[in-house]
Amino acid sequence: MAENKHLFERYRKNKSQLKYNFNGYELDKILAMDLISEIYVNPPLKLKTLRYFFLAVDFSSMNSISPFKTLFSIGRYHRDDYYEILNYARSKTPQSVLIDLSKVKSIPHIKISNLVLAFSHIFKNTDLSFKSKLFLSCQLSYYLNSIDGVENKKISFKNYCAFSGVHHLEAIITFYFKKKNISTYSLQHGIYYVFKKHIPLDAILFENFLSDKQLCWGQYSIDEYNNYGIPKESLKLAGYPRNLIRKRIPSTLNKQKCLVLLARYTYEHSNVELINILKRFSLTHKIDISIKLHPTLNWQKYHDLCNSLGWQLIEKKYTLTNMFQENSFGWAIAINTAAYYEAYLNYLPCKRFNDGTFEDSLQVFDDNFENLKQLEEKFISIPFNHKKNLSEYFSKADERLKYILGLGIDNYNDINENS
Repeated sequence: MAENKHLFERYRKNKSQLKYNFNGYELDKILAMDLISEIYVNPPLKLKTLRYFFLAVDFSSMNSISPFKTLFSIGRYHRDDYYEILNYARSKTPQSVLIDLSKVKSIPHIKISNLVLAFSHIFKNTDLSFKSKLFLSCQLSYYLNSIDGVENKKISFKNYCAFSGVHHLEAIITFYFKKKNISTYSLQHGIYYVFKKHIPLDAILFENFLSDKQLCWGQYSIDEYNNYGIPKESLKLAGYPRNLIRKRIPSTLNKQKCLVLLARYTYEHSNVELINILKRFSLTHKIDISIKLHPTLNWQKYHDLCNSLGWQLIEKKYTLTNMFQENSFGWAIAINTAAYYEAYLNYLPCKRFNDGTFEDSLQVFDDNFENLKQLEEKFISIPFNHKKNLSEYFSKADERLKYILGLGIDNYNDINENS
């Protein structure tokens, strides 16, 4: 189902009804990711989830006095490409400490007042199904228990930088440091822009803004955030957060080798539609197709599909960075992913498929297509075998990438500032 304004407005309505300041922790903002996921995705409730009524995050690894160090955190994502971003930012910030929430255990914590508050607050103030209310009550109890735990610690750092401060556990830590007047930052892990028509879960990145400062890749995200109403002083131009090893601009490109970068599971319908177009296109033009999956997609399903079509499926172990370094594609196609820009960074012209069910971020060139005819037109326009034209083409692309991605900009050492 396409994500839309109706679902987003329902999320905002319920979130507004959950507004509650619990000793300096804004519960509606801590619950935002769980709430929007319940409304958009409505996942099944697992019985084992209910144990979180009686658990809390063990924040003991933060229990240290390190006034000259910066604390970094990352949530439970389990994605290698996210660690690349985090590690890059940390490499620019000497004297840092990391709390990896995927490695932090939950510990028993039972408090009747937290249970009562969680149940009453969720069941009285939301219009969701019983299953969703039960899930959110469970999560809220877990967060209240965790707040108890972090409040009992003696923690002191120069600054705090969350991988994504809008997500539950990192939101709790963000509020903790904001209460102590310690500067809080949040990293950017994709292209952040404001959605106007088809509004996905990603919208909480600007709607649920929490940190004192958002470290933005390029000026494009700063302009988008600012247009939404977030003050400029809360937005810092940081640059593209990866160790980018670029080859020389190629003199020719192999038009027969195409990399396809698929969207996450929410846009499976778009992935299927593109694949149907590529079946015809690849036969007509004798194109070798290689597929790179988003981590949320079903590996076995696409493995079987690629085998049946004679296409290559890129192995799971490859992040975008090492995939581009170790392969020699001639061009690429992307669906609703920041990997579109990664292709251009690696001197691959990249075309974008959009079936009208989502909003794309800013284009590098006029790259979008929605059917076979338009794909063929975009394919013909790529200067595959013209050295001078390719040099001009990628020079213009770099100008756009500086604005969109912050190519060539590196201000991550600004995290060392105390304001």
